[in-house]
Amino acid sequence: MSSKDQNSVRNHKDYQAEVERLEFSKEYIKTVLDISKGNKEFFVENMRQSFAELNSKDSSTSYTDLLANASFLELAETELKRLEAVIGKPYFSRIDFTSDSTKKEETLYIGKVSLFDRVTQQPIIVDWRSPIANVYYDGRLGEVSYDAYGEMQTGYLSLKRQYDIVDGLLKEIRDIDLTTHDELLQKSLSGKADNRLTEIVATIQNEQNEVIRASLTHPIIVQGAAGSGKTTIALHRISYFLYSFGFQFPPEKLMILAPNRLFIDYISAVLPELGVNKINQTTFIDFMRGCLGQKLKLFSPNSKLMKLLEGNGTNKTFQWVSSYKGSLQFKELINRYVNELESNLSPKEDFVLENSVLIKGKRLRTLFLKEYTYLPIYKRLGKIKSLLEEDVKKKKSMMLSNLNNKYEEALDKALYNTKWEPEKRKQKVITLMEKKEQRKKRIEQESKVAVKKYMEAFDMKDILILYKELMSSPEKIQKHSTTLTDQECQILSKYCRRIFERGAYELEDLAPLFYMKAKLEGIDEKYKMRSVFIDEAQDYSYFQFAALKEGFETELFTIVGDLAQGIHSYRGLNSWTPVVKEIFPNAIYKTLQKSYRTTVEIMNLANDILRLIDQDMPKVEPVIRHGQKPSYRTIDPANLEQVKLQLEQDISSLKDEELHSIAIIGRTDRECQRLQQLLGNSHLPIQLLEEKQEMKKGHIVILPSHLSKGLEFDAVMLVCLEEPYSQVDLDIKLLYVSMTRPMHRLYLYGEKTGDFLLNRADSLHFEAK
Repeated sequence: MSSKDQNSVRNHKDYQAEVERLEFSKEYIKTVLDISKGNKEFFVENMRQSFAELNSKDSSTSYTDLLANASFLELAETELKRLEAVIGKPYFSRIDFTSDSTKKEETLYIGKVSLFDRVTQQPIIVDWRSPIANVYYDGRLGEVSYDAYGEMQTGYLSLKRQYDIVDGLLKEIRDIDLTTHDELLQKSLSGKADNRLTEIVATIQNEQNEVIRASLTHPIIVQGAAGSGKTTIALHRISYFLYSFGFQFPPEKLMILAPNRLFIDYISAVLPELGVNKINQTTFIDFMRGCLGQKLKLFSPNSKLMKLLEGNGTNKTFQWVSSYKGSLQFKELINRYVNELESNLSPKEDFVLENSVLIKGKRLRTLFLKEYTYLPIYKRLGKIKSLLEEDVKKKKSMMLSNLNNKYEEALDKALYNTKWEPEKRKQKVITLMEKKEQRKKRIEQESKVAVKKYMEAFDMKDILILYKELMSSPEKIQKHSTTLTDQECQILSKYCRRIFERGAYELEDLAPLFYMKAKLEGIDEKYKMRSVFIDEAQDYSYFQFAALKEGFETELFTIVGDLAQGIHSYRGLNSWTPVVKEIFPNAIYKTLQKSYRTTVEIMNLANDILRLIDQDMPKVEPVIRHGQKPSYRTIDPANLEQVKLQLEQDISSLKDEELHSIAIIGRTDRECQRLQQLLGNSHLPIQLLEEKQEMKKGHIVILPSHLSKGLEFDAVMLVCLEEPYSQVDLDIKLLYVSMTRPMHRLYLYGEKTGDFLLNRADSLHFEAK
């Protein structure tokens, strides 16, 4: 910070008061930390004592004490970590607000945690997720209102102030009004990529805040432009969700579905800072593998993308199959197949024991098809089985008692029948006793196997077998489809048989398998999420959304994506309309067209590329932050040594500018391997990034365009050695994705500008070889 800027902040009329308030807040946090650490030691000692008192005779009291203290210890450690994390920056803003109901002005400091004076219970720091904090994000000076747990509160906002606090020192004070530009946002945007995710809470914009705080009891779908903050919005909405509903929804029942493991690593540092722990962070594939409970062998989810890139989209069969498998029409086909299975599995025969009808088949069928429909199909059969077992148990005693009474009466008649000769009477008694024993034995024997025998008629096949039986048979596909032609049924069946013969499944098979598991077996409670957050949702299919919704039996979804980055649109998703209208009819739909990531100059070039897509894609509006024009370098791919030298020089220049997060992006994996060979013996630290790897700190990463989606860097270098981009939608989207990754600088290296589909020279800064 310059001496001029330092003098400026010291000249602020409230500078001294704000410094004193900051010191007070830091000291209070330090005091709370000291007390908490003391409490921690107290809890540990209590746990040690409770553990020592546990014995085999009477451990209930000690066990309860142990659990209680463990809970307190966990709470103390969580609070410790959060307070320790913010002591250098306790808050980032302040509002002065006078409530209409109390007529009393309050000065509230807003930060990442709540902190109350333990004596007066007055807030020292207000959590950014609290209702009153909404005034900071949404309100302008003057009359404002906010929703506090269903009740509208009104009042007057007289001050909205921002702080730049670094390592416990007050660096800047900014008072915000209608005419003041948001300098804190500009400063954040001009910062480095490695800390942007963790700092966004201080610079959340009005339209982003609306999404974060939108109704938590409705699904929300967000179409957000590249750089609009979709990921950070999703993460902050999770934090807001737990703040609002944490007492109802344990974090273990919340899940964020990320596009890949690399992306999970990228966001991993953010959630703890937002007070979010234990939430499930996984990919769709990893979740499905765990949930389906089988060691499913899958073809690489990007194999089709690579085929399309290598063949320029000429293979129409697998595109059509992928699109169909991701469609709601295919869901209906699966649904009709499951309905047939349900009908075939419904009980029809009477349940009989020793020639006596215990329960009519019609009654069992009614139970199965009507009264037990809240259960999955196989579990309904399990309930029928339990019912039969209980019925046998109950009626067996009754049958034996009736049998005994019947034969006792018959024996009495035989013994006292004076008309019969003694020999005849004797023979009759023996016969009756033998029959009684035979029937008694038969009842005993049949009661042991009656339920098992009855249930043997129900063939509860494994879902993988059922799915293969369906998809391998054109006749079965035809039977359950209302939209496919005979030829399409043949093509689909032949394609699936070829896949199954190779002993694996495709990504597009996971949604129908999950859907069938939900309908037939049910989803294990461990995997049944109550609220789901999906990032990069444009790469999902309609069937995936529908399967997740029905399998989890919840509508609490936060879905964020960008159709302009839909590089997997061959799976079916090319519009949000069916998602909103058919799958989530109660959804809130929002669009975010402002891009906060990159400069105006870079975004202008990316928008030029976006216009090439033969689809109605809205133009992205960059926040006004200027920088250098994207630089174009003409290279000769035949002279690799010269290309290497050029790349190394540019990387060194970027590092001199303190732009350390740098990515070299190639069109495909193969192009990236060429780049790795080119730079393999460079003096610079180079990492060829793969999907399941973590980015090594301080390394220049080489990665394919499809893997860069969702990431951001200080600078990006797009290189065409042997693979120019073609004017097809997939290439255009990949190029758009790559161009929108940098925050500050974009370089393009090619033999000609046409390699990047560029025709307008005014958007580029040219440098010769």
